[in-house]
Amino acid sequence: MRILLVEDNDMNSGFVVAVFEPEGHEITLAKTGPDGLAAGLREAFDLILLDIEVPGLKGDAICRQLHDAGVRTPMVALTASAMPDQIAIFQAAGFDEVITKPVEPEILRAMALRYDPSSPEVSSAAPPVA
Repeated sequence: MRILLVEDNDMNSGFVVAVFEPEGHEITLAKTGPDGLAAGLREAFDLILLDIEVPGLKGDAICRQLHDAGVRTPMVALTASAMPDQIAIFQAAGFDEVITKPVEPEILRAMALRYDPSSPEVSSAAPPVA
């Protein structure tokens, strides 16, 4: 599965890469919002993981702009922001799911299975955002 990860923190991005690469997933990393938006518009991915607080353009704005441009790739917010008003902003932006940090590897693996088009476990309905 091809995954775009938009994350500026080296420790967080290293963790996500360490979880997914051994399982055969190909990770493209963008460290700024504008770079993540450009990659999402330029390339086809199976899944886009967006940190909310990235430099230059917040993750929810990236999600909105990608949707506005016709990108229908599933998008998941990876964030430490978990207050109800923040979750409402993510829902309005169009995220398919929100995963709060810190996150366990098993949570990431299960999330990837939900969106992997080659997985027999892919469900037509993503879990609710929250």
